[in-house]
Amino acid sequence: MIKLAGDIGGTHSRIALLITQQSKQDILIEKTYLSTQYSSLTAVIEDFLLAHKISLPIDAVCFAVAGPVVFGALNTSTAKITNLPWKISEQEISKSLNTNNVKLINDFSAAAYGVTTLAEDNFSIIYHGKRNIVDDNIQDAVIMGAGTGLGVAHIVSLTGNYHVYPSEAGHVGFAPVNILQCELLIWLYKKHQHVSLEMLLSGNGLMTIYQFMHDIKKIPESSNVIKNMKLMDPAEVISEAGLLAEDELCRQSLDVFVDIYAAAASNVVLHYYPVKVLYIAGGIAPKIIKKLNSQPFINTYLNKGSMSYIIEKVTVKLVLEDKVGLIGALSLV
Repeated sequence: MIKLAGDIGGTHSRIALLITQQSKQDILIEKTYLSTQYSSLTAVIEDFLLAHKISLPIDAVCFAVAGPVVFGALNTSTAKITNLPWKISEQEISKSLNTNNVKLINDFSAAAYGVTTLAEDNFSIIYHGKRNIVDDNIQDAVIMGAGTGLGVAHIVSLTGNYHVYPSEAGHVGFAPVNILQCELLIWLYKKHQHVSLEMLLSGNGLMTIYQFMHDIKKIPESSNVIKNMKLMDPAEVISEAGLLAEDELCRQSLDVFVDIYAAAASNVVLHYYPVKVLYIAGGIAPKIIKKLNSQPFINTYLNKGSMSYIIEKVTVKLVLEDKVGLIGALSLV
């Protein structure tokens, strides 16, 4: 049985072709594409099939997409990539690949299924939850992660199996937790009618914080950082310079970003409580693991007033496997 799966994001689209024989799956081909270089998912698929001279009939398809999926009857589900002008439909993919077995799912639903298959060495423990015997009966979890956008999904354990429920929680309103963040929110409200959490907790969000710290807090911008931003992704430049503490504007911008991440993490836990584990995935977190492992992150994560004792029980795990979304899609195809 020939299967096609993919993890389709605003920055990258990962496609894999695999063969299933006697319940064993082997990946034959895997490739990553820059999403912005294509006009549609269908164009990416066609390029993948043509480049690898694939003429075999595709028996089943599953694509995890970075945006809300509107579910319908057989092959009528549709989706729109939040950070790309792509509209995707199961019907179009079905027609293109000549198969009726097509499934679209949210990308963080795929990541959620993916983490349930990973071994423990694919995680780094950020915080050990302080649990008791009663708490051990709780097996549910939640996953969140910042990258091009911000995703969240709920992992529910039912009768020995995991069921995943997607969300668009990345688009809830940003909730500041200190005076500086209140100033940041006011600054953004002068430009936008709605300030979502994703507008700050994402690659573009880190750049937004950088601009705020420069324009409003008057921290000078270095010529070296400006030069590097023309050659590399600005968020990566800020992260790298901030981690090395070699640029004050980048360092403080990254600190604000991490503080927002920590507060959002425990907010997510409260939204979906009771949960045993909070998984942090996405493209940014592994690159700033040093900051996530720091005491300031833990302090902000735990700071939930009368609900802090609940947050203290939940273990935080950083997902080190960057293909967790593709792994989840492969498990469902």
